[in-house]
Amino acid sequence: MSTTTRRRRPRGLAAIAVLATVALTGCVQLPFGGGPKATPVPAVDQKTEVTIPALSGAGDGAVSAIDISVAPNSSGALAVEVSENEVGGAGRTLQASAWNSAIVATLFTGADLATDYRFAFDGYVDGPSAGGIMTAGVMSLLLGDELLPGVAMTGTITPTGTIGPVGGVPAKIAAVAEGGEYTKVLIPLGLRNAPDHDGASVDVVRLGAEHGVEVVEVGDIAEAYTHLTGASLPAPSSAPIPRVTEPGYSSIESATNHQITEFERSESDYLGLSEIVRSVGDGAYEAAAADAATARDLLSQGLVGGALMKAIGANMLMKALSGTYRTADDVLARGIDSLLVRFDSAGQASDVFFNYLDKLDNYEVETLADADALINAYGNAFDAYSLYLYADAQIQAIYDQAGSYATLEDLLTDSLTPLVYLEVSIAQVEAAEAVFEIARDGEGPAISPEVDVAAVAEFFRKAADSNLEVFNADVIAGLAEDAGVSEAVALEAMGNNDLSIALANNATGLVHGIQAYLGEENPNSAYAAMGYGWTNYSRNASLIEKYGTNGIIDWTTFSVVGVTSDARLVHTLDFSRGQVAQAIGVLDGNDYSTVLGVGAFESASLAREGDFEKKFEAIQDYTGTFALSRVLAYLGGFQRADYTE
Repeated sequence: MSTTTRRRRPRGLAAIAVLATVALTGCVQLPFGGGPKATPVPAVDQKTEVTIPALSGAGDGAVSAIDISVAPNSSGALAVEVSENEVGGAGRTLQASAWNSAIVATLFTGADLATDYRFAFDGYVDGPSAGGIMTAGVMSLLLGDELLPGVAMTGTITPTGTIGPVGGVPAKIAAVAEGGEYTKVLIPLGLRNAPDHDGASVDVVRLGAEHGVEVVEVGDIAEAYTHLTGASLPAPSSAPIPRVTEPGYSSIESATNHQITEFERSESDYLGLSEIVRSVGDGAYEAAAADAATARDLLSQGLVGGALMKAIGANMLMKALSGTYRTADDVLARGIDSLLVRFDSAGQASDVFFNYLDKLDNYEVETLADADALINAYGNAFDAYSLYLYADAQIQAIYDQAGSYATLEDLLTDSLTPLVYLEVSIAQVEAAEAVFEIARDGEGPAISPEVDVAAVAEFFRKAADSNLEVFNADVIAGLAEDAGVSEAVALEAMGNNDLSIALANNATGLVHGIQAYLGEENPNSAYAAMGYGWTNYSRNASLIEKYGTNGIIDWTTFSVVGVTSDARLVHTLDFSRGQVAQAIGVLDGNDYSTVLGVGAFESASLAREGDFEKKFEAIQDYTGTFALSRVLAYLGGFQRADYTE
């Protein structure tokens, strides 16, 4: 373990400045090392360059070319270069799409992480619509397959590996038909009837047929890859459904019962509060009680993974409600001083987080089970601290203006939400510890001596940040342009209505700050970065799916009221579920049963049967479980198992 001198604990708003400074200066670097690097792919005798067609829907449409190349990276890390032949020729969205293409291709092939990816563009281009074919082009180089002549494609690549919608499809089909070079065009599932520039719906399959071009809808990168190369990727649908087995079953069952018992204790405290206070909190209480009831029901059915997730959520919320509304009761009984005292003590909540980090320092990773436990612990703790900082900032703002409130009731009303967030952040650290105890010291193979642990951490941190850039470049920038405001204003507005957006953007600076706190020589620093990567890769993927790919949003409430394509949503859920089953199957085939991964898979499979919001939550859980399973495969040194033929 590290023997570096420890550590000052940043508090409250000061923490934001400290962590942001570290992130901006770039002084913190992951400690590279951990053994020799594997031979990069592609192999020396494989093709390393490919040219793919890019379709534009602007004006009458156009077909251009993108040159892609891959090469070993001597630094040991993944790198992406976007090459332009005009100043500012490649737009921000296109650059984000290039990063996402390289990352998805890496995850879906088990490619070595020490690889340079280069995307060369002509002229002035932007937009994510070449993401799907760029991903397929990269994969063809990594796997050694040739692209078939005469096949073009339009469609974004999502972090789930599905193909997302694009605009201008009729114009793109018309441009392909006029050029005469391509006889087949792949388009995203759900876009057969696509609007033209005048808003009229065009059946593009029939449009293509009129000009001798076959137009085919594809839902995911595996399906697209077969059309583009004639080769098949391993089919995730063939993977068996993961199940929780002993001794993991008993561990999860015991932990679930403990969570339910703690829920009941907090529930009793809440029900003892005054009626006027409970009348405000009862809506949230009913939601927590419903989750607890579901947990008990799932437990009785033997679905312990889903039961645990429901029980943890119910317990966290119940603890938060009990703590928050106890404060409200005190304020109504004793006056404003009770509230100000609670505000003054809010900064102490950071001690819960940093004490937990110190505790994790004593844990040494030797096996995949150790890594699984520690990555989960850091990831959940990151989320807790991100939420704490968000709550603390809101509390500080209210505290500074407390004297301007007309009544105590108005002040208390504005204080309730940040106080709930504060209490949830504390409860989330406790939940992280409970989850850690389930997985720690389990049986599993040793971390491969050949793996560069820091490079794995660096890759998954970049993967999370890539997803966030895709979301910000597409959704936030587009919203800002439509509203005539800055991106910062648009981001703040969305973050105030959807906490996930605020946490996603706040978290980017935290990883560097926390690594600085842990110490550069601390071997657990890399696992902290993996925890950040795992939680934020999945959260950011869900934001892309919800706001950028498939959700119809009521912008007054920021809630999902429908989807742009039912077929695409169902396909995304099915494909994501299959990918998780395949990734967990790889671990099982190498003598590691991920109890937490199977539990999350089970929970997601239950959530997908709910409303639209729950379906997007299921996509987030599936994506996170897939990403973490791939992390573990890389750490075990068998990342290519079942991913190459």
